[in-house]
Amino acid sequence: MVKFLVFGDLHYDYATKGDERIREILTRAKNEKAEFIVSLGDIVAPFPKYAHVIEAFRNAEVPVYHVLGNHDVKVDLVETMSFLGLESPWYSFVKGGVKFIFLDSCYEKRGDEEFSFPETRGEGVKYPLIPREELAWLETELSDGMKYVIFSHHSLTNEFRNRAVWNRQEVFELFKGKQVLLCMNGHDHGEDFKLLDHVPYYTMNSAFAPWIGFPNGSTPELEQKYGWLHGYVPYDRALSAVVTIEDLQVRIEGMQADYEAVTPTELGLAKPTWNGVSVEPKASSYVISFSGEGECVTRLE
Repeated sequence: MVKFLVFGDLHYDYATKGDERIREILTRAKNEKAEFIVSLGDIVAPFPKYAHVIEAFRNAEVPVYHVLGNHDVKVDLVETMSFLGLESPWYSFVKGGVKFIFLDSCYEKRGDEEFSFPETRGEGVKYPLIPREELAWLETELSDGMKYVIFSHHSLTNEFRNRAVWNRQEVFELFKGKQVLLCMNGHDHGEDFKLLDHVPYYTMNSAFAPWIGFPNGSTPELEQKYGWLHGYVPYDRALSAVVTIEDLQVRIEGMQADYEAVTPTELGLAKPTWNGVSVEPKASSYVISFSGEGECVTRLE
């Protein structure tokens, strides 16, 4: 059995109650006796003035593993990796009989060339994507007949306005015939769950807030009152999920929160969805069971 905690999109440099949110994440990990913590990216801009954020996680009682997010790579990739303490932008480790694979989807393609963010985007640019070198590495990582959990910042399944990894079909091909127990991503600042070809895909809600701007229907009075939030709708606590894997069962224990200052409805959003995901203040819980033949059954808790 292996047990770990996952969170994403803390955005400490924008977040309300940033230090409190960190404490909430670390406290839940401790109380749940998580063996490690995973950040799904966009934890904080990689600038020296935010070094204390990474230090807080580095001082946690369990290891903390980072996925690179598009806001993390605001500077040179080597600088970002140094800031987060990463030796490689993509990597893996094995624990409890499961291989945990961390992808870097923060690349774009112009012509036949691939670049790590940030680069100039424009017409004909394809992003986000998994670069060729990383795909070759992933194929090797998936060749040892183990059980796998895959982490990425960008979704592999969100079709809304092309938010998903551009070359995800190549990733799906690599998954065929493999025992992929779970794929988890952040980036969309909301939650979602899909089951494709017996592979479960869980989009982790933000530990801070969804960003919805000021939708049609917002009034000048609302924009003036809540302009200090810069279009974010903060949750009142840091959302996270605890994942337990035992044999061929995956249990995801989410949590319920509330909105901190204003709701999406109050800002003029007709339905609590944005960018193809739910922006309700929660991380949903699931039980995912696999048969010996690889068939998958899920149950919403």
